[in-house]
Amino acid sequence: MSDGTHLSNFAGDKKGWPVYMTIGNLSSKIRQTPSTHSDVMVALLPIPIKNRNIPQKWLDEQRQTNREVLNEVLRRVLQPLTFKQHPSAESGYYNVLCADGNFRRCKPVLSAWLADCPEYSDLHHLKRHVWVWCECPKNELGDYVHPDKQHPRRDHNLYRTLRDANTKAADAKVSSGHVHRGFNVFRHIPCIAPDLPTRDLLHTMQIGMLDHLQKWIFHFVKKHERLDKYNAI
Repeated sequence: MSDGTHLSNFAGDKKGWPVYMTIGNLSSKIRQTPSTHSDVMVALLPIPIKNRNIPQKWLDEQRQTNREVLNEVLRRVLQPLTFKQHPSAESGYYNVLCADGNFRRCKPVLSAWLADCPEYSDLHHLKRHVWVWCECPKNELGDYVHPDKQHPRRDHNLYRTLRDANTKAADAKVSSGHVHRGFNVFRHIPCIAPDLPTRDLLHTMQIGMLDHLQKWIFHFVKKHERLDKYNAI
């Protein structure tokens, strides 16, 4: 989970960008109890200073440097999840002490990332004002697209291959997808980044509330079915 947080207006617009990690298969009782520390902060991502009244060329160079620094920090944080293009059978496995006192061979896998849309653009090395999950240009955002004419989904493995090719044609292909050229940590993690199952915290809360409502309705109906059966007897 990551969220750029505004801290203060009185000391130079101070901001923080914490990154938290948790284990996916925890019960809701444990996850919602603060004393269990189920969410652990693992890093504070760098916040670049605001640049004003500088030439556009210098501004573009500074933004490129900021992206490289951000990805380097994320690379160090997510290093245990990354792998080479042709991993071995035992790549990424660890001996993990489980709650029952036994050690097991485990492999951590990135299964979700909570953030808002602007943060996804920074995390996935995308250009501004484009859609995160498919190669949709800015001028077509918000318009209905027929299923037969939908834009291709973002393929991080393809972006990695094109980056490693280091040719003009490959650079043009990457640019056509509105992706910045350069290293991206998500291209080296064994997952499909656009398919991570969560979009933002609000959406996740809504799903949880809907699930709770469905269960309540189910028990309410069952209860009245039992009452009706009892009254009939």
